[in-house]
Amino acid sequence: MRRIVDLTVPIEEHWRYGFKVTPVKTHANGDPWQNASYNLESHWYTHIDAPLHFDPNGESLDAYPIQDLAITDCLVLDFSDCGDNTAITAEMLEKANERFRDRHFDSLLIRTDRARKAEWTSTEYWDNSPYLTEDAGIWLKNYHPKLVGYDFAQDYAIRKIRTMKPGDEIPQPVHEHVLKQGKILQIEYITNLWEIGSPVCQLIALPLNTQHADGSQIRGIAVVEE
Repeated sequence: MRRIVDLTVPIEEHWRYGFKVTPVKTHANGDPWQNASYNLESHWYTHIDAPLHFDPNGESLDAYPIQDLAITDCLVLDFSDCGDNTAITAEMLEKANERFRDRHFDSLLIRTDRARKAEWTSTEYWDNSPYLTEDAGIWLKNYHPKLVGYDFAQDYAIRKIRTMKPGDEIPQPVHEHVLKQGKILQIEYITNLWEIGSPVCQLIALPLNTQHADGSQIRGIAVVEE
């Protein structure tokens, strides 16, 4: 028996994003059909990053074969007991992977259950998020999955975007090592990892078929065999 877990946050009004739905045609206005226009940037909500997002010479999403995204064997590394502002290190990743050291997975999901501890729609979600240290980014690069996903803001400096001023530097070593140097696709702001209930699943994370894209929203799901 297979069980499906939805890993995506809803696309709705949010303080961080300027998402709006604009009616184009409506039944209320007597139009024969209804449709709307959305303003949706490529790195809002649950989305996937291509190297082009962080590297002007990086590859876009369409450079990656669909089979790398369609169904991948996935390992969930569990840090759900970590508190606010926990620095997740390479040593911690290695320990979490110890049981599966003899098996390589095409995708990794790093679980902290952030959305259970702070509302996804709140500033608290970002302001006191766990994060990965630089050596953790190097560990992920060396593991070299096809995909790696996070249910928290993986670079410490992401929390500063809300209050940054022109000229402020926002160092993002995880983006640097995983995305730019490793050319590993990143999935940001996944959720519901606690519903998987197993360290192993299959991951499906399909972006829009937009050419030359630096990123895209996805509908990510975990498939769990029971």
